[in-house]
Amino acid sequence: MIDTTGQFNAIASSKAWNFQQGSMLQWLPGSADQVLFNDRDGEQAVGVCLSLTDGERRTHELPFASVSPSGTEALSIDFGRLTAIKPEYGYPGVTDSFAGVNYPKESGIWHIDLSSGQTRRLIAMQQIVEFNEEPGVLKAFHYINHVMYSRTGARFCFLHRYVNAGGTQNTRLFACDRDGSNLRLLISGMASHFGWQDDIRLLAWAGQRRLMSSATRGGFISRLPIGPALKKLYRALGKPAALKAGVLNDRYILFDVLAGTADTVCKGDLTTDGHCSFSPDGAWFVSDTYPDRHGEAHLLLCHLATQRVYSVSRFRMPPVLDGEVRCDLHPRWHPTKPSICVDVASSIERQIYEVDVAAVVAGYR
Repeated sequence: MIDTTGQFNAIASSKAWNFQQGSMLQWLPGSADQVLFNDRDGEQAVGVCLSLTDGERRTHELPFASVSPSGTEALSIDFGRLTAIKPEYGYPGVTDSFAGVNYPKESGIWHIDLSSGQTRRLIAMQQIVEFNEEPGVLKAFHYINHVMYSRTGARFCFLHRYVNAGGTQNTRLFACDRDGSNLRLLISGMASHFGWQDDIRLLAWAGQRRLMSSATRGGFISRLPIGPALKKLYRALGKPAALKAGVLNDRYILFDVLAGTADTVCKGDLTTDGHCSFSPDGAWFVSDTYPDRHGEAHLLLCHLATQRVYSVSRFRMPPVLDGEVRCDLHPRWHPTKPSICVDVASSIERQIYEVDVAAVVAGYR
């Protein structure tokens, strides 16, 4: 923890950590002295609630993937499976209990009662896989990632991803009520980072990728390494932003979960995948870019009503930090003021910066 003098004070240690999400360390909503994070017990990931006042430590049998704003409940997913297929989001030493099984029926999304510690499965993996089942899907390797509660915890969303024999991945973005009911498929093809504007509207960088559909839907072509080959080409070309937006039609889409609408946001101005986060009033959202050919990652601010985009800062990232050890900006909006927190790396260390955006926001008050 960092105090008001800038002094670092260690409060705990964890054996469940990765470069992209750390140990999911966060304050327990509604508490001034309790924090939550993930740890490892043998080959299993667990969740920990720690009191900073008396040091009391309560261990939950499942790790935290998303914590409700109410502070009373959390969601969990299979981190062992993530370690196997997406190690930058898993934890070294945590094993996949269903290795070799395409879609384990025992897996899924779990609910954690933070008071009692009781757990129950909300949605089974089989239910997700068979929801609007797509051609070739049963022969693919399935996993779930990036679950997130809405602004008040009334709903949550998640990504269902499956990888075929050729290594090409398809992603489906789902949303449902907090108890797992009213499951809705928002888009199939590609979906990456997202953020809730409120309990109904969800912003996501996504696209249907119709050009890639034949590579994921079974048959001979699905066994060809089309996805991995295109990924290598994308990197070889210097990760051009226009490629995914212009050719594959990936873009920011604002989904209305109840109405079933999907509206493109800031097309032409926001041309690359980013980590979006809304201002407390939902009028603005922040996004970022991956490092461009000059090694610079850009911090972007968007006023939703006018669709205007402002470049507010940029940060140079060391080119050696790529893949699993990359340092994305991961911008997070302050809960009460016009300020944004970002992760930045230099050649010797990683740092956290705070960017004041009051001057930009003030122009629309």
